[in-house]
Amino acid sequence: MSSGLSTTYEILAASRNDAANGALLDALRSTDAEVYDGALRATIARRNKQGHLAVLGMWHRMSAKQRQYLQEGRGRMSGALRDAVLSEEEQLFENACEVVEHFKEFDLVSTLVTLAENQKHTHAEAATQLVHRLVQQLSEMVYGPRDYEDRRNPEALCRFVLESLERSVERFRTHNRSELIEAFVILGGPSSNMLRQIIDEPHHPCYLTVINTLTHSQCSGVVEFLLRSLNSEHAAINILNVISKRDDPKFVQKLLEVADDKLDAKVAKNLARIRTFEWLRQGERGFDNFEEQDQSRCIKLVAASGVKSDEFLDLLEVILRSGHTDARWAACDALAAIPGERGNNMILDAVHDADPMVQAAATRQIRDRHIPNAMAILLKQLDSPHEEVREATCEALAEFSFENFRTSFEGLHDDARRTTGALVKKVDSQAVPGLLSEMEDSSRKRRLRAVEMAEVMGLVPEVTDGMLELLEDEDHLVRAAAADALQFSPTSEVQEALRHATRDRSPAVQNAAKNSLEVFDEMALNDAGPAAAATGGQR
Repeated sequence: MSSGLSTTYEILAASRNDAANGALLDALRSTDAEVYDGALRATIARRNKQGHLAVLGMWHRMSAKQRQYLQEGRGRMSGALRDAVLSEEEQLFENACEVVEHFKEFDLVSTLVTLAENQKHTHAEAATQLVHRLVQQLSEMVYGPRDYEDRRNPEALCRFVLESLERSVERFRTHNRSELIEAFVILGGPSSNMLRQIIDEPHHPCYLTVINTLTHSQCSGVVEFLLRSLNSEHAAINILNVISKRDDPKFVQKLLEVADDKLDAKVAKNLARIRTFEWLRQGERGFDNFEEQDQSRCIKLVAASGVKSDEFLDLLEVILRSGHTDARWAACDALAAIPGERGNNMILDAVHDADPMVQAAATRQIRDRHIPNAMAILLKQLDSPHEEVREATCEALAEFSFENFRTSFEGLHDDARRTTGALVKKVDSQAVPGLLSEMEDSSRKRRLRAVEMAEVMGLVPEVTDGMLELLEDEDHLVRAAAADALQFSPTSEVQEALRHATRDRSPAVQNAAKNSLEVFDEMALNDAGPAAAATGGQR
């Protein structure tokens, strides 16, 4: 724009002379883009309703850049915008509605509500729909991510708009505009006492509209209201019914996120009053279409709810059969709280799952569920190629610890010692350290018992160093026991130590050492090799 034309528009924009309005309105009829744009900006900059109405009347012909000029002066155009909304002129009204929605002019909601309630007015329906769209926008501002480029306070705007909508609720019998009630519900959210009162009064004229909106609206305010209700001391049963019926993805996603953390006592108490969830069925919106994380979440949520065991088992059965890996794992864990044959069969199937973690989760429950042949199954699991499964089996057989075996050893008969000892060897990784510790004990009885336990458990090769130390023990009975046990560890180091023991001052030690050496010689003659002897481990 030339400097002269620019200066002219600056003067016209600042002038208090009404003649400036006529000059600018004439310039707005120009076909010259430079002249038109300058006049448009100058007209918007002035505080003149006639000029602003003229600008609004041109909105539908403006480019995106020209429309942005209105953004710069929207605070000065509120009066003209209100008049345009109430105008009988069709194009001006349509333009004003677009501007209101485009720039989120929430201050005009009160005017639009009044217009919407007048069912005889030509623009009542359009005003109603605009109120609904504006409220949805405001709901997202209040309950959704904050847009900090918009410096307006969403909470203050919400209070202002909600006042208009609450007054409209009170006039519902007069206007019968259910869309306005829906707008009230969308924006009312957790902070509205009136909304809670209506929910508690099934005979209220707005009750059905309120419940219908809570059941179907995906606006953030509605979703927030329903989820916050779960955290109340005693949620209305009507709200819990709505929560149980909703299966739309947006709401279900937010509901399942409740299970991300430990459930608050109030949430758990309210969930326990819900008897079913619509998404428990299979199908397009059923749990079988959930992502992996959501399948796991839904198990936790249903476990805390009042859903019947059979229905919960139906869910777990489908997930164990075809769910995602983490969900199958979560399903196994959930089964721990549900006794019975059906659950037992599901656990037995899960023992053979393709994923080791699922196998492990199932294995941990085998004994606690008193499943027939539990020991046989667990013994097989001890030899699993997967470390997770072996660890889980050891947890399930935790009673077969070295410490328990040591304590009960003397009270067991020979067969029981061998059977239990073999199991302890597989189950307790502390068996070898435990034996070595016992071999160092000051009590002769405990040192002798340690040697016998090592033989019974087949762990002599693993504790050879401790046995060799006992060959030097001060007690000849301990030295003899060690010399006798070392026949199960046919190494060159052991043979050398036994030869030295044949010269021990105790005849018992000498005889035990000679006998062990004879075993070595016999194995050599039979060409069995040292490895074969090492696998014997028992007499």
